[in-house]
Amino acid sequence: MIYTKELIKIEKNIEVLIESLNDEFTKKETKRLISSGGKRLRPLFLILAAKAGTINKKCYEAAASLELLHTSSLIHDDIIDHGVMRRGKETTVSVYGRERAVSTGGILSFFAMDNIISLGNEKVSAAMIDTLETLCLGELKQLDERYNFEINYYDYITKISKKTASLFALSCTMGGILSGAAENTIEKLHNIGFNIGCSFQILDDILDISGSEKETGKVCGQDIRGGIFTLPYLLLMEKDPCFKKRILSTTYKSRSSEFDELTDEVRKNFILEEAYGVSNLFLDKASNLLSTLECPEVQKSFTYIINKLYRKI
Repeated sequence: MIYTKELIKIEKNIEVLIESLNDEFTKKETKRLISSGGKRLRPLFLILAAKAGTINKKCYEAAASLELLHTSSLIHDDIIDHGVMRRGKETTVSVYGRERAVSTGGILSFFAMDNIISLGNEKVSAAMIDTLETLCLGELKQLDERYNFEINYYDYITKISKKTASLFALSCTMGGILSGAAENTIEKLHNIGFNIGCSFQILDDILDISGSEKETGKVCGQDIRGGIFTLPYLLLMEKDPCFKKRILSTTYKSRSSEFDELTDEVRKNFILEEAYGVSNLFLDKASNLLSTLECPEVQKSFTYIINKLYRKI
């Protein structure tokens, strides 16, 4: 891995930040969740984007806060989705119950936001608040559309833009601002993060279908059973009228076996290759934007990530 130094420094900043939490239960639970792993992509994106300017102490402090903000969002996601496992460990809600999980996620999110605001950069604070509003609206929209399998491609992309890509875009934006990069560079960094974020979510949706529980750290096929409609199902619906009829007939009352059969059908029909193709299109957009940046170090760093995510089909 070519980011060892950056990740070590990010990890140290996360540890220091967690230790400054006043609530002992939240501190203990955050340590448990952070120790379960995770790629630290969002804080890493911030640091890599900051190479467009001058990386400073505030960049690493913001990166650590961003990871805790992401962790708090996962706690709340698991409450809403009734998630039992994440990264191979039991979720906060499954161990301690809904009330404790809500308060833990809330304390952690406010703590992370307060740390970002305390950096004293109005542009960073405004970008964070706008993104959090987008995330919350995306979550509400997903709740409203549960078991609504009549959504189209545009609806799906809008959903992942709000729920996943927006936080990746924020990471790059914050890195650009805090390092003093030029305005047009910050805008490009934002869009690079956005496009990679869309690809990342599509790949995650594919993994929910094709991966094993050991590989993903959670129960596979969980999305469709929870009424969350993802790209592979949508692509097969467009091709197969019989599959479309079956999926539109399912509701929250349907048996788990019915959802498992739909997932098996997606696996058998080579539709995942098409989904990988859509993911690659977003990576192509990110690559094209990267080529316009006059910063070889940023280009090299993000090209490495894009190549890791890119799938030959």
